[in-house]
Amino acid sequence: MAGKVGQTTTAAAVSTGGSLISHTKLKQLYATMLQCRLLTERASKLRSRPRSAALYADAIGQEALATGFAVDLRPEDTIALAPRNSVASLARGVPLSDIVAQIYQRRSALEQAPNTVMPSPTLDAQLSLASGVAIANKKKKKSNVVVFFGAKATTALDCWHRALALAAKRSLPIIFVVEDNPWANSISSKVSEEEKDSVEKARSYGFPVITVDANDVVAVYRVACESVERVRQGGGPVLVHGQPYRLNSPGKRSVAKPATRRTERDPLTHMERYLRNKGLFTPSWKNQVAQEFLSKFETALKAARKAQRSPHK
Repeated sequence: MAGKVGQTTTAAAVSTGGSLISHTKLKQLYATMLQCRLLTERASKLRSRPRSAALYADAIGQEALATGFAVDLRPEDTIALAPRNSVASLARGVPLSDIVAQIYQRRSALEQAPNTVMPSPTLDAQLSLASGVAIANKKKKKSNVVVFFGAKATTALDCWHRALALAAKRSLPIIFVVEDNPWANSISSKVSEEEKDSVEKARSYGFPVITVDANDVVAVYRVACESVERVRQGGGPVLVHGQPYRLNSPGKRSVAKPATRRTERDPLTHMERYLRNKGLFTPSWKNQVAQEFLSKFETALKAARKAQRSPHK
């Protein structure tokens, strides 16, 4: 397993079985992140959907983590979404029309998809659902993988550690992806101390814990490839500790960082530089990707609004 425990993994430090990532895949990773960013920006401006707007606004900056782990999952794999990780469904390939319909709280394929665990009222319930899918896959001797997305604050809770202990004991085919935004403030100093020790404690369960720079989608993708392969082959669970940039940190006491610092750590800016150095990026291509996505978003938005006005059957 690439990536030493306690060490941040970068794109240069990991390999995907010795193979290089193709230029096509590199461009796909960037295009997917860009689409996720555009989705969050548009969704956060929907004044008629304030709750959805807030959730998507907080997802800005998590595009690399969501894309790297979701983009190559098989249809039969499962993703368990936390409220602020909803962009992973887009990265995974859920139709944009279903995602927009979900924002408008209409019945959609996204709600019913057997391979998507939507956010539950409590973390305990969400972890139970994700663990249940992993247990079922193991009993049926399937190579399907469950990817659970969660925030760092949740790792201080007892239900989180019960889930990790269960996964370790039963060698479940599940990957826990923890988004650890270093710029977000904890709700109290006590929770902050518990969060600080949570990753260290997770290592005691005996399965790999990998820290990755979640602003670097290439690094995330490489770690995801190796983690998924390990789990598929029956190697048991993996925990990935991602440290991303987030433009909007939740909580009233969030402190804004200088604009230049935010830009440097933006995962899209990071990938643009990477692609430009390889001769794979042009502004016109970026604009084309953006315009095609925005056209589809507007079409989906009109359909969702029309469905909302129509009488329920």
